[in-house]
Amino acid sequence: MPRLQEEGSGPVHGFWMSTVGSARPTETGTVHQPTGLDLAMKLHYIKAVYIYSAEMTRDLTVMHVKETLFTVFDQISWITGRLRRRDSGRPFIKCNDCGTRVVESQCDLTVDEWLCVPDRSVDESLVYHQPVGPELAYSPLIYIQMTRYKCGGLALGLSWAHIMGDPFSLSHIFSLWTRALAGEVIYCPQTSGSRRGFPKPNSTGKEPNSIKQVDPVGDLWVAPNKTKMTTYSFKVTVNDIKTNFPAKGFEFEILSGIVWKCIAKARGDSEPVTITIVRSDPNELKPRAVRNCQMISSVHVDFSVAEVNLEEIVKSIGEATDERFWIDEIGERDDGVLDLVVYGAELTFVDLTQVDFYEAKIRETSPVSVYCNVQGIGDEGAVVILPAAKEGERVVTVTLPEAEMDKVKCELKKCGLITPLVNGGG
Repeated sequence: MPRLQEEGSGPVHGFWMSTVGSARPTETGTVHQPTGLDLAMKLHYIKAVYIYSAEMTRDLTVMHVKETLFTVFDQISWITGRLRRRDSGRPFIKCNDCGTRVVESQCDLTVDEWLCVPDRSVDESLVYHQPVGPELAYSPLIYIQMTRYKCGGLALGLSWAHIMGDPFSLSHIFSLWTRALAGEVIYCPQTSGSRRGFPKPNSTGKEPNSIKQVDPVGDLWVAPNKTKMTTYSFKVTVNDIKTNFPAKGFEFEILSGIVWKCIAKARGDSEPVTITIVRSDPNELKPRAVRNCQMISSVHVDFSVAEVNLEEIVKSIGEATDERFWIDEIGERDDGVLDLVVYGAELTFVDLTQVDFYEAKIRETSPVSVYCNVQGIGDEGAVVILPAAKEGERVVTVTLPEAEMDKVKCELKKCGLITPLVNGGG
């Protein structure tokens, strides 16, 4: 029987929880060994929300969702397992088919009413999230929340433990589910248990800028913060970026440069001169396995970001140094027991513009909106950039210390990035 959860406040309420796993039992004793890069991500989680219209999902029931999840989990059952520690303290995943939690909820608004709010960070209320721990053996690695709107539309919100794989893995698994729902035969390659080779930088003996060790957190995997963080999301158009901010470079680099400059101005004397860039690995093959292989690069400049022209900032972002080799090495130190933070260790920019979120079609129709962000961001903050439903638009989600968010919004308005595009300017 499903378990009734505490009633939510606001328009989303009535939480019921149940479990779904793979249809075929995994062979006893099977385990999945996280790599050093996987372990470096263990205090982070990915939140994603896919919203579909009533016309496409009114007749889609919980049983339909669960039946097709069986098919996906049969392909890659280890993501429904549970974490354990070896005698050395190193985490691993025991493939015991304990399953994924499915949470059902209702929303008192229609899809159109829900989407009329410009700040899409409200979608985080559509993701049921619990961190791993404090009892590893009882902590699911995935939560799936199904929220039924008043009009019959449906939101599917996922909380995904980053130790399993990157945002591109989450998107891939969700797309596999929609294809299974359509009756397609799906296939997901097995994740290799061996360590992956990353390009070694020319510099030697240098600790990477993009990762920070934190005090031990034990078995409750929550990234520590010294300050309260808050999130703000807005849309921009690629045409407006190219027209109003002329600079040579890709749209992600230009947009990141604009936001970096605004944050630098807001922080004044403590402006960030080192940032982290997280983006897809251009060498990753398709169909892809579920794993962490995102490119994690570092940028350090010796000039004032607040004062220099945008062209110089964009150029420096384009010259970012891939640090995965060293991050993987650090993740393996002391047999993988260190607690580490990547997102927000330095100000982090995440490029999800190449993720095919809108290929996750139900009845051959794309979602009307997709939201994605990271849970467990360090005090330096993070900026996530992803495609919007309308071609040529991008969603920018900024997570920063609460005390500086209003200053950053002010700088975003001054430079013209959000004033023409957000009702009332946010």
